[in-house]
Amino acid sequence: MLKIFTYIFLSILIVTSTSSSATRVLNIGVGNFPPFFIEDGKKGIFIDIIDEIFNQLPEYKVRYIFMSNHRVLHEINYGKSIDVACNIFPESKVNAFLSVPLFRYRDVAITRKSANISLNSIADLQNKSIAAYQGATELLGESYKKMASSNTRYNEYAHPNKTTHLMLSGAKQVRIGDINIFWYDLKNKYYDQNIDQNEFEVHYLWPDVYSHMAFKDEELKFKVNNIIEELNESGTIEAIYTKYKVNKPKF
Repeated sequence: MLKIFTYIFLSILIVTSTSSSATRVLNIGVGNFPPFFIEDGKKGIFIDIIDEIFNQLPEYKVRYIFMSNHRVLHEINYGKSIDVACNIFPESKVNAFLSVPLFRYRDVAITRKSANISLNSIADLQNKSIAAYQGATELLGESYKKMASSNTRYNEYAHPNKTTHLMLSGAKQVRIGDINIFWYDLKNKYYDQNIDQNEFEVHYLWPDVYSHMAFKDEELKFKVNNIIEELNESGTIEAIYTKYKVNKPKF
């Protein structure tokens, strides 16, 4: 009888040990800016996408490490605290293996439908009262920069929710910024919870911008790229954006 119990115990120990050794913990460095990465609750658009990817790779256990964007880049290049970095742009000087484009940003112009403002090109922004995010003039192209420099009613603000507030209050006619952040701002406790998203016109004046995951392990990059392709084909990733009320790209 003792031999039988000893055999069962050893069998369980071997199976447990094998299962444990087969699961690799991945430390993933992420930022902390809603609605993309939200440290409280470990959620957000990009977190949901990453979770979906690694649901298809059960041999890995994900551990999120929240830090500044600057530190994420530093750690993937020189540090030892993370294996994967998220939200890395292709122009970044990164000593790692980039995934296919994954995380989507979409800068748009937003107005109230009641204002009846038609915006079909950058030129149509001239003379409009505009609240934009800080740095927009350096990121949205030369024609936009030219418009901004000659528009006396154009201003940039460090905090995106400030641009939303100014447009909602009527102090500015147009809000320039990411569509994801705008929908998130509308749910912010500082605003009227009864605001209807259908009250706004979204003007698509710029194409999408994508960032990537960066891996220290090239083999893992290939695995993740395959999963991303499958999730794109099945519509799973697009469904995550839709859940957060992010409009599909038109370019």
